[in-house]
This record gives sequence, structure tokens and C-alpha cells, in this order.
Amino acid sequence: MTLPNLLIAGVPKGGTTSLFRYLEQHPDICPADVKEIGFFSSLRREGASLPSTESYRQHFAHWNGERYSMEATPAYCYGGLRMLRGIKAVLDRPRIMIVLRNPVDRLWSAYTFQRTKGHLPAVSSFEEYVSICIDKRRKGEKQGPYFGGVTIGFYGDYLQDWFDLFGQDVKILFADDLFADPQAVVTELCRWLSIDENAVADFDYDVRNKTTHARNVAISRAVRTIKRTGDGLLKRAPSLERTLRQTYLRLNTGDLEEKLSTETRRRLEDMYLLSNVTVAQLLGARGYKRLPSWLTLEPVGS
Repeated sequence: MTLPNLLIAGVPKGGTTSLFRYLEQHPDICPADVKEIGFFSSLRREGASLPSTESYRQHFAHWNGERYSMEATPAYCYGGLRMLRGIKAVLDRPRIMIVLRNPVDRLWSAYTFQRTKGHLPAVSSFEEYVSICIDKRRKGEKQGPYFGGVTIGFYGDYLQDWFDLFGQDVKILFADDLFADPQAVVTELCRWLSIDENAVADFDYDVRNKTTHARNVAISRAVRTIKRTGDGLLKRAPSLERTLRQTYLRLNTGDLEEKLSTETRRRLEDMYLLSNVTVAQLLGARGYKRLPSWLTLEPVGS
């Protein structure tokens, strides 16, 4: 057994599930038996310690000598320096992938995803959700699993820490590219990882974990429970997984009546502007040439 040397560390609702499912098809990559292990997540709590590394190794008991063993926990990206130091202490120099998405679109997707799962029963609208997130952030209150949506989008607050600790072993990707041409992104990653890029031509590039809106929340919860308990079986039967996914999407998904208003979008874009400028400057200094349009290089009016 082995510990992972390849991490998908974020961001939530940035396409990380799809990326994990694409890469797990490569013969040189051994995926964890579950996507989100969250082994280092306890380090977000001051004074907390890690579980035993043997429990971590168990998720890779099926490793058969592949060059990379991989896990994906999107919440790692904003976990803070204590968590990053824990990752370095245990894994030394893993390759790390972080997928960035327009923070406004990411926030909207996270909100609608949590609504579909029934986690926001007391929240009446997106605007109310944003207000709660901002208020908790301003007061320094615990945001819990559902109200950190605004904070996650300030990529400029935490990306530098990843580069400081892991340097060139960090690869920044963009959801824009992953959604538009996943094969091209996976091919580029194979070059970065020095593994066979010709193997990716026949991969299944269906989108995974796309935010959909359940007609019936109870059915949605039941399906997610079944998926968690049967994930190992479904991974061994990809055609069955694809058929079940398509059937569910056809029978229990539909349009969301609530829409992201133009006024709210502009307000959120203004809120994230300085953070986006910081990220653009950081990536530009590290040699990233092709940045998505939402990563503006200059503040408006400068």
C-alpha cells in the first residue's frame, strides 16, 4: 500500500469530480477508493490531530505499482496553513491540482447544489444566502459546511500559501477550460505528470457531479446515499454508472425557478475584483499566459 502523491485540492464546484473521474481512467494513476477522503480536514480545527496514516493507506489498498496514487478533497484548497503544513509533513512533495472557477458562478452553483440537497431549508433566496455568508465572515463566526460559499471564492487569500509550500508541484487549472475541452486539459496534465498522453483519447468525458435541480429532494438524497454505499461497484462497472446517471438526470431533474439577477452578479463581481486581480498577478508572475476573462489584471478605473 502507498500514500497519495497526486492531490486534487479544490475548488468545490469547480469540476473536481469530473477531473478525478477522468484521471482515474489512466493506467498510470491509482485513484483512492472514494473521491473525498478528507484525511487532512481535521487540521482546520485548532488543536486537532490527524488520524493514523495507516487508515489513509487503506484507501489505496488496491494500488498495483502505478506511478501516481490520487485523492481529491476540494475543501483542502482553503484549509489554511496548518493544513498545508500537515499535507507537506505526511506526503512531502505531492503533485497538486487546483481548479479555479469564476467565483460568482462557483458561488451560485454551490448555493443551488446545497438547496437541491435540502441543506438550506431556512434560506429563502440566493441574496439571503449571500448576506448570511458575508455576515458570518465579517463577524469571524464559524461558517459550518454550508455558509462558507462566499469565503471560498476569495482565491487571493490562500493560493500564495500553496505556492510557498509546494512551488512548481502546484498546477492551477481553470474550470472554463475543463468544461470546454476536458480531453485537452487531461492531455496537458499527462505532460505535466510525465505519463502517456496517448492513453486519454478513449476516456469517458461525461460531466460528473454537475449541479442539477431535483424535482424531488427526498429522491435526490436517497440516490446520493445509494451512490456513496455502492461507489466501488459502480467504478467497476462504468457503463452501468453512466446508464444510472443518465436515467436519474432524465427522471428527477429540472429547471430552477430562481435566477441569478444581473444586479446581484455585478455586486458580487465587485466584491471579488481585488482578489481576482491578486490571483491574476500571482499567476502571471509564475508564467501562466492564458487566463480566463474573469481574472482581470487591473481594477476598474485604474
